[in-house]
Amino acid sequence: TLCRGRAGEGMAVMGRAAAMRSLSLAACCVLVAASSAELAKHVVEAVPAGDVAGALSAFVRFSESRGLGMHLGEEKGVLIEAAVRRGLPLEAGPAVVFEAGCHAGDGTLSAALALKDRPGSTIVSTEATEQWLQAAEKVVGHATAGIDLKFVPMAFQESDALDDFLDALKEKHGIKAFDAVIFDHDERLFLPHLKILVAKNFLRVGATVYVDNVRRKAAQLRKYLDFVATRSGRGFRTEITSIERPYPDAVAISTYTGAAQEL
Repeated sequence: TLCRGRAGEGMAVMGRAAAMRSLSLAACCVLVAASSAELAKHVVEAVPAGDVAGALSAFVRFSESRGLGMHLGEEKGVLIEAAVRRGLPLEAGPAVVFEAGCHAGDGTLSAALALKDRPGSTIVSTEATEQWLQAAEKVVGHATAGIDLKFVPMAFQESDALDDFLDALKEKHGIKAFDAVIFDHDERLFLPHLKILVAKNFLRVGATVYVDNVRRKAAQLRKYLDFVATRSGRGFRTEITSIERPYPDAVAISTYTGAAQEL
């Protein structure tokens, strides 16, 4: 639903808890939908087309100033950019990033910053919430205008089959593997979706996987973190980094070594 995920968490953590608790679910959803449209409108009007860094800054400032809780924050943005850079192939040329759960597009902008020296690159971003996906399409489309970067926003529901999605991606867009993956959708899907990526050879050796909310959702992510732990021997080298803003949390960045023994 609209009120699940980053915006709902952000509002609760960042001082809007009392207000949100007093709203019905329907009212909450209307508020979040309106907020995403307002945010996208601000970014498009406040920043020149083709300015990715400027768009990201405007996005964060607007979300902070209005208490929307829709931004990842500077610390997580920097880590997303670093994770994508780490996953880029050693040889020069375009790269492909897969982002599951793009929300209104600020994480996508951080990924785009990492690809600025890789013309011809592609970012495939999925989102279950229509209003968020529309906002991301406007924000990222404006920020990357005139840049040799292909942005592919796609609707993807929790009940959709990732296997079929990947097959369609290969058939329609010629994408066969990812160099970096960003998981910020339903945390219950992180592990099954990672296993599918590996099983279908969509995760290039050396690719990175960024996962959000490692501290805030530690219990829900325990099996995922056990699976990608460096000591597990399942083909991943994982680092966990703590962050403090916009709220205390941690993220995990895993590098796929291609030595998976068990799925």
